[in-house]
Amino acid sequence: MTRRKRYAFGRNQLDARAIAALVILVAVIVGGILYLRSRKPAPEPKPPGGAFPDLKEKPQPLVGTFKGCPGTGDGGDPELNRLKNRIDEAQNYYPIPFDSVLQLEWPKSIERKDRDAWSSADTAAVKRYEGIPISVEGYLAGTKQEGKESCNCHGIDPEFVDYHVWLVKSPDDAKSSSIVVEVTPRVRANHPAWTTKALGQLNRTNQRVRISGWLMLDPEHPNEVGKSRGTIWEIHPVTQIEVYQNGNWIKLDDLSGRD
Repeated sequence: MTRRKRYAFGRNQLDARAIAALVILVAVIVGGILYLRSRKPAPEPKPPGGAFPDLKEKPQPLVGTFKGCPGTGDGGDPELNRLKNRIDEAQNYYPIPFDSVLQLEWPKSIERKDRDAWSSADTAAVKRYEGIPISVEGYLAGTKQEGKESCNCHGIDPEFVDYHVWLVKSPDDAKSSSIVVEVTPRVRANHPAWTTKALGQLNRTNQRVRISGWLMLDPEHPNEVGKSRGTIWEIHPVTQIEVYQNGNWIKLDDLSGRD
């Protein structure tokens, strides 16, 4: 073979190798692009409170005078008292998992402050969830008849005080992981079966309950979180109490032998 033919043969080999390398490079690039396009984006983490509905408008609290006591009470934080003393019931309650309420965050800067001292940002953060009508299932861990409070015009008779009730996820859970649900005198006036005896019986017999009412933030008790409660979010006031029996939810009002 002449030198010219050997040169031409070698050049053809180089050209073939270059073309093959180029084809492989293009294939790798195209494959990479197709792979990246086919990948689904990673799901974004759900924001805190993702289980709650995003209600642009919420029912305004309906309050009135109860046995001479106005809805704003006789001192303390009038706006907080007004929320505690609402008497309206919702047409629909949103079922919320127990842990979603327990883990719902709040601005730490609002703790132990009246609402007129909150910043606009903190007010907006709380209002995102406060006032949602919710239902939460669990078990009662205790009931206590409270003493005088500004929301009830410092009344001391049983008909003027709140019932402080602890709702837990499982029967053996401690109060430190509870949600406080408040049975108020204004609502209780229409539910004579809601007695401390009846609620105590539900506690002693470990009957599953469904508590419905208005989600509310009480900034007065942050020091009790992890001790006598798991959060300062409450169901306050409670507007419906149901008991699970024989596969059905029955209103406490409809159960006999509870008062």
